[in-house]
Amino acid sequence: MRVSLVVARGAIPLFGIVAGLCVEPAAAGALLMDEGAGQIIVTSTFAEANKAYDRRGHLIRTPSYGKFEAAGYVEYGVTNWLTVIGEGSAFDFNGSASAYSLEPAPHYAGAGLGAIGGRIPLGELAGVHFSAQASLRVASQAAGQFLDFKVPTQADFRVQALRGFEILGWPGFVEAQLGYRTRGQGGDEIRADLTLGLRPEPELLLMAQSFSAFTPGASAFGGYAAQKFELSGVYDFNPDWSLQLGALAAPTGVNSPAEKGLLTAVWRRF
Repeated sequence: MRVSLVVARGAIPLFGIVAGLCVEPAAAGALLMDEGAGQIIVTSTFAEANKAYDRRGHLIRTPSYGKFEAAGYVEYGVTNWLTVIGEGSAFDFNGSASAYSLEPAPHYAGAGLGAIGGRIPLGELAGVHFSAQASLRVASQAAGQFLDFKVPTQADFRVQALRGFEILGWPGFVEAQLGYRTRGQGGDEIRADLTLGLRPEPELLLMAQSFSAFTPGASAFGGYAAQKFELSGVYDFNPDWSLQLGALAAPTGVNSPAEKGLLTAVWRRF
C-alpha cells in the first residue's frame, strides 16, 4: 500500500509517495507522486505559548497567546518527474496585552498563507533517494505579522533525501530536508527538517519529527532560531483515507516562542 510521508506545522508535506515504506524505496520517482495520482491533506492545529526564548536562548515569561489554524494541502503528479504542490490556510490568533504597553491585545482571524511549487527527482545514491523542491509563498501584510513573513512574498528552496530501512522487523524510513527560505521576520532562513517513521503494524505509521530554522550571519542580539519537535501517529483506514493525531512542542530557540500544541489531519489519496 502506498503511504505518504507528511509533516505538520501547517501541514507542509515532506515527500510524495513511497511504495509501502519498504526497506528499499521504489526506484526513480519514489519521492514524487505517480503520474495522474494525487493527495489532499486537511490539517487543524491548536498551539499556545506563555513563554519565549530570549536572545540568549533562555526561557522567559511573555504575554500568552493561542492560535487555531486550518490548512489544506494538495499535490499532483503531472508526470513521473514533476509533482506540483499547492497550499492554503486560515487561522485565528488571540494574544494577551503586555502589562508594559498601551497597545491593544493582538488579534487576527482570516486567511493565512498560500503557496504553489513543484518537486523534481535528483536521483539515487547508495539507497538514498534525492529530490529538489521550490515554492512561492504569499501572505497578506495583516496575516504576515503573525506568520514568518517579513514581506508578502517568500521563496523556499530545498533538497530532500530519503532512505528506507528495517528494524526489529518493522519497515521504516529516515528523511532529511535542507532548505533556504527568503524574507522571514528575522531575515532569510536556513531550514533543516528531519523525520523518522516506523510501521509497527501495516495500518499504523509512527513518526518523530524535528523542524529547525535559523537566520545565518545574524548578530548575537538580532538572530533568530527555532526548533519544534512533533510526535504523531497515522492510521490508514484503507488505501485512500488516513487520520493523523499528534502533539508538538518547541524545546529550544532564540527570539522565538515556546509553543506547544496538538494537531489532527485527514489524508485523502486519489
